[in-house]
Amino acid sequence: MGEARRKALEARSGAGGESVEPQIVDTLGGRMHVRWDEGAAATPHGQLVFFAEFLAATGVFERWVSSCPLSYRSGNAPDKRDVLGTLMLGLLAGWSAASGARPAWSLRHTGG
Repeated sequence: MGEARRKALEARSGAGGESVEPQIVDTLGGRMHVRWDEGAAATPHGQLVFFAEFLAATGVFERWVSSCPLSYRSGNAPDKRDVLGTLMLGLLAGWSAASGARPAWSLRHTGG
């Protein structure tokens, strides 16, 4: 392990190797406890919780929901906030129309 990386690890872990307390992050979905995994090279959504905290603290997400003209009339309809939240999480997770992902209802059976 390189000297710079070892020093950074010691600084984050308190230099004694003891366990680090989780960082508390308040999001729209509630309070999250974040602990770094020093052994992982990368995590798929590692910084997402901090972006969620930003959205909650600034009110950006709530303003987006309130200004969106989307409305459903069915008794079974999901809440507008849930639909927009799912859309945002999907986009942040890397979904795009170009990725080849298609909704199940758009797939046709070609026979065979």
